[in-house]
Amino acid sequence: MSKRDKIAFVIYFVGSLSLIVFSIVYLSCSTIMPYHQEAIKMNWEELSTGLQILLQALIKMVAAGFFVTGLSALILLLIPFRRGAQWAHWAIPLLGTVWNVFSLYVTGTVAMKTHASTPWPGAVLCTFFIIVAFLLSPGFGKGYRTEIKVTGG
Repeated sequence: MSKRDKIAFVIYFVGSLSLIVFSIVYLSCSTIMPYHQEAIKMNWEELSTGLQILLQALIKMVAAGFFVTGLSALILLLIPFRRGAQWAHWAIPLLGTVWNVFSLYVTGTVAMKTHASTPWPGAVLCTFFIIVAFLLSPGFGKGYRTEIKVTGG
């Protein structure tokens, strides 16, 4: 791998691990996050049991999203990216960008409508690093070659 590839690899690797760490944080959370309580203007204890169960289920689904995105990116990074597969240099940033755009939309909407301190800047920062890594990777620019295999038939 070139120096640019290695830098892109490290950026993607740290981002993938961060998503997995966030999934663990969300999975281990016994209530909702502080900014969720800020958004609904209620403490956890004030919520009905049914609402607590529903919000916990939604938190766990977000955790699953963090985990699946992080694990998928990690697998793509450790196998096809390291082997030089050009498609992986497009798939990893696409995966991360889709997740971050949804995250930014959701956290930004909650912040604008409730004035809660949501973590939307994190999604912006992650998207910035994905763009940097993509620009450094060989999937971008004049060094890019498509992989076309013709099979006889």
